[in-house]
Amino acid sequence: MYDPLVGSTRPEREEPLARTTYVAAARRYVSAFATVIARGVPVDPGRSAHDVREWQVQDVQVLQELHEALGQMLSARRAYDAVRRHR
Repeated sequence: MYDPLVGSTRPEREEPLARTTYVAAARRYVSAFATVIARGVPVDPGRSAHDVREWQVQDVQVLQELHEALGQMLSARRAYDAVRRHR
């Protein structure tokens, strides 16, 4: 696969590199998700408006990291799958 910022990769290296990128992205996602859980970010709206804790600045930051990590993982997995299909 050719990346204009990096140049071309030898065909026999494409799949291992794509897999490594995917694994790293998946680990980042798992770490970000664990941070959301550990922090106790409230995502359930509860039964009434009084049951919900307001999001704090740090809650929003960890949710944004989770969002970015998920997007990166999805892109990396799609690239890995594409390389595997074309071998």
